[in-house]
Amino acid sequence: MNKELTIVFSSYQSQHLLIKLLKQLHKKYKILIIENSLDRKIKKNLEKKFSGIEVIIPNKNLGLAKSFNLGIKKSKTKFIFLNNPDIEITSNAIKNLLICAKKIKKFGILSPTYKDERVYKNYENFSKKNHKNNKIFKEFGIHEVDLIDNNFLIKRSNIKKNLFDEKFFLYFETFDFATNLQKKGKKLYVAEKIKFRHYGSSSINSKYNNLVKKTRSFHFNWSKFYFYKKNFNYFYGLKKIYPNLIKSLKKLFIFLIKLDLNNFKLSFLEMLGILSAIIGLKSFYRPRN
Repeated sequence: MNKELTIVFSSYQSQHLLIKLLKQLHKKYKILIIENSLDRKIKKNLEKKFSGIEVIIPNKNLGLAKSFNLGIKKSKTKFIFLNNPDIEITSNAIKNLLICAKKIKKFGILSPTYKDERVYKNYENFSKKNHKNNKIFKEFGIHEVDLIDNNFLIKRSNIKKNLFDEKFFLYFETFDFATNLQKKGKKLYVAEKIKFRHYGSSSINSKYNNLVKKTRSFHFNWSKFYFYKKNFNYFYGLKKIYPNLIKSLKKLFIFLIKLDLNNFKLSFLEMLGILSAIIGLKSFYRPRN
């Protein structure tokens, strides 16, 4: 088993996804799973079936930022690979990420890239950056980016005082983490030739669809304003959240006219998330399915 890397998953009732990943990874890497559904049956089932893993049941749903912080604190290895379970990645891809990480100086984050980038990328570039012309960069298609969203490898020595901001419950916490590393002079890299597949919300059990929609409605909007307020200023945060505010108001009116109660509630949660963030309330909302 590799002694340099721990793989951390933040999970919520994702046992069916984790089993696929663990089958090929559990004998090669130490794996920590933060199970936010608090379901101890999942812990029992997975730890019985797979060696080299530990399922941690917190005392409440921590959200992503706190889950990753807990995983980081529990990890003892030089490198940590932070993930959600809704992915498909090979052990060889992880091995190559680790090879790259050892050879790149001053890296803050290193991430594989989506197999299909036509719809969405897990990184953003706002300006052209010079690609280094050395062997490892050429071999794996590595280049520097401005932001990285999810599923990335970090080095323990870079994060002793730079854990995830636990005011975030979900959404934008990874952007914030990446931004903080950049402020400390660390570089963000992606490897175009190291790929993974991200399934997203389509992989979640259908009985949790309503829970996912309510969670997103509130927390995406709360976190968006907080991210821009924190990293820029309050008025820039207002500028960025203004389109979401107008859209939510329109939807509230339309769904009220149509007597569409379910979508009206979701629109109300969007509005609640926006207003809560603007007046400085915490990300307090925790939906029940």
